[in-house]
Amino acid sequence: MDVPTARPMDAGRLLPAIKKNGDELYLQIGLTPIVQQQQDYVLVSVIEAQNQVLKVTSPNDALTGLPGRALFNEVSENLRRLALRNNACFGMMFIDLDKFKQVNDDLGHHVGDVLLCQVAEVLTRNLRKNDIVGRVGGDEFVVSLYGIESQQALVALGNKLIREISSIDQVEDNTVDIGASIGAVFVTPPLSHTLDELTDRADVLMYEAKRAGKGALRFETI
Repeated sequence: MDVPTARPMDAGRLLPAIKKNGDELYLQIGLTPIVQQQQDYVLVSVIEAQNQVLKVTSPNDALTGLPGRALFNEVSENLRRLALRNNACFGMMFIDLDKFKQVNDDLGHHVGDVLLCQVAEVLTRNLRKNDIVGRVGGDEFVVSLYGIESQQALVALGNKLIREISSIDQVEDNTVDIGASIGAVFVTPPLSHTLDELTDRADVLMYEAKRAGKGALRFETI
């Protein structure tokens, strides 16, 4: 079975971070598709702006080209600490696709895989350079938003993502009916919650959106 070759983040992404000594720096995440023993992987390199290689993690999510759970959590924790240090706001989204299982069951996993790549592109296209999105499950994505200016901006972004994901209606000449449910938290300074607590709360809010009829955003300011 052919696997989609889409890599939404091939160009990399510049993210702020802090060193252990408190110095600020910027990291460039680069993704390089590789093939080993007929398996597709993505080599993820985290590189300082001065081209000093800090860490290399492999493999990553070979399908969408997005960071997996471990890399997402690592970079998100750096962003959370930076927000704490700079007295900035922070946002977290947990996104789950609606009716994705039906696409897999009716049209096959290959179509489902291509659809996931299209969703990853929507997410990447709508985020700023200071944000990061990761794929943490089959059809689950998480987003960290450093320095997002207001709850209204978070809600507007979430609703825009729902609209654009729901507008995907064709995958390789197949008609699909897809949507997204999102749980989001907006955190004002000081950031007293851990990254796990923020992720768990966004996850709970996402399930509330599912129970409310899907295709919706549930948010909370904490």
